[in-house]
Amino acid sequence: MFQLTRYHLTAISIGICIVSAIAIHPATANEIVALVDRSALKAGSRLDIGLEPIIMDDVAQKSSKPPIAKDPSVVTNTAQPLGLGVSTRIGTLGIGVDVAKSITPQVNGRVGFNFGNIATSRTDSGINYDAQLNLSSVQFVGDYYPFRSNGFRVTGGLVAQNNKFAVTSKPSSNGSYTIDNTPYNTSDVGTLTGEYKYSNSIAPYFGIGIGKSTNEGFGFNADLGVMFAGSPKVTLNASNPTFNTNSTTRTALDNQVRQTESDLKGFNLYPVLSIGLSYGF
Repeated sequence: MFQLTRYHLTAISIGICIVSAIAIHPATANEIVALVDRSALKAGSRLDIGLEPIIMDDVAQKSSKPPIAKDPSVVTNTAQPLGLGVSTRIGTLGIGVDVAKSITPQVNGRVGFNFGNIATSRTDSGINYDAQLNLSSVQFVGDYYPFRSNGFRVTGGLVAQNNKFAVTSKPSSNGSYTIDNTPYNTSDVGTLTGEYKYSNSIAPYFGIGIGKSTNEGFGFNADLGVMFAGSPKVTLNASNPTFNTNSTTRTALDNQVRQTESDLKGFNLYPVLSIGLSYGF
């Protein structure tokens, strides 16, 4: 009787130890149960204190818990480039801003706006002018990159343009104007004002350049090309209403306009040169 009681007390003590081990390490508790079972079998008995089902069930529950989620801060960023680019430039079309979109690895489409004013002076058909070039255009072009390894491109497209010269005449040193090969005093004419406007409001464009604004980060760009702007159309008027409306002097002004247009006939090609910076997303 004494031996049986001591065995049960020992078993209860072992059970308490095993239950405590569950909270610390489930695998260790499982090993203890297996060890005790083997020892009990050798002795011809088995651990039978009602704790084994509880232990094994708790071990199974603890071992089946989901794994701890990884820190989201270490997740690899796999976002792809958007293939968009923004450029700013300055050149013979003025100050420009455009947006580009990658269509294929070797083709970009671009839409841009150019604006600005340039003060200058010029002499046409014997008359000196103070002139201001007013620049305004919207371009729709495509860039083709024949070599994927660099940013060289061939560009073509259309430019909707309203570029024009506003001119104000300056009299000669003796205070006269020569209009249609006839001298007139400034007091008779007043001031001659006019406008030179390119005839093609939609002008084809062709050129070459470097830079691909849809590449990620900052980049450099440059363009060299020509816009087929058409021959300038000229208007010319005198500030003196009498000179402007008199049939004889009005005819002289109209003849001067035709002569000036003839002199400018070879300026139907507008050179395009620009440099700038870009940023791609």
